[in-house]
Amino acid sequence: MTITRFLTAILLLASSGVTAQVGFGPMLGIGVATMKFAPSLDPIHYTAGTASPILGGMVGGVLDVPMNKHLSFQSGIGLSRKGAVRSFSYYYNDSFNESVHQVLHIAYADVPLMVFYKTGVQGQGRFTAGIGATLSYIVGGRNLLQDHSVVNDTLTNTSDNVKIMTGATILGFDVGLTVVAGYELPTGLFFRAYYTDGNKDIGTGTEIDKNRAFGITAGYIFGKGRNINKEASDLIDNTPDPGK
Repeated sequence: MTITRFLTAILLLASSGVTAQVGFGPMLGIGVATMKFAPSLDPIHYTAGTASPILGGMVGGVLDVPMNKHLSFQSGIGLSRKGAVRSFSYYYNDSFNESVHQVLHIAYADVPLMVFYKTGVQGQGRFTAGIGATLSYIVGGRNLLQDHSVVNDTLTNTSDNVKIMTGATILGFDVGLTVVAGYELPTGLFFRAYYTDGNKDIGTGTEIDKNRAFGITAGYIFGKGRNINKEASDLIDNTPDPGK
């Protein structure tokens, strides 16, 4: 299934819950981010390359649309930090080689489109699990760069700290598959673990860059029309006893 068909399926499922009362609230998370990375120059002369994690996280709001007692559609908007620490080098000969150390801190605006399954009933604590797509676009970030090169037997060391430029450093738009698991309290407070696997190559030229992010979040959902007493009364058989 392509990512486009997957998004279409999520939106069709969401449309079935439009008559339900919508929940909303804040969400905050912390985690780590890294990249699947392959540099772009001549692979014959590529000698080494690594990508290691940076501290990541997110802050934003969540929108919850119940579709039935166990399924809900969730979306929202947030800001997240992704990126990686990258080191790579090339060797052509003693007079022409290069070593690069790069730290990418990328700020994204995220819009998740997800379907959640929730055990139990509303008004009681229950486990949750969700799957969906996260659409992201770069809104800022920094590229910290250290370059050590030898050209014509001349050694050059440069350092720079520049703004992330969409289309130059990396492409601006990203989409990833997100899976989530957690627990929701009767009050609306929830805790989750998440993992987002970048589906789109955001590298420029022949360079390959795909985001990876995982971590934990906490949040609170208001306005779901919770009525714990009503939920409890629904579990009681109110049918009149014919013997009375």
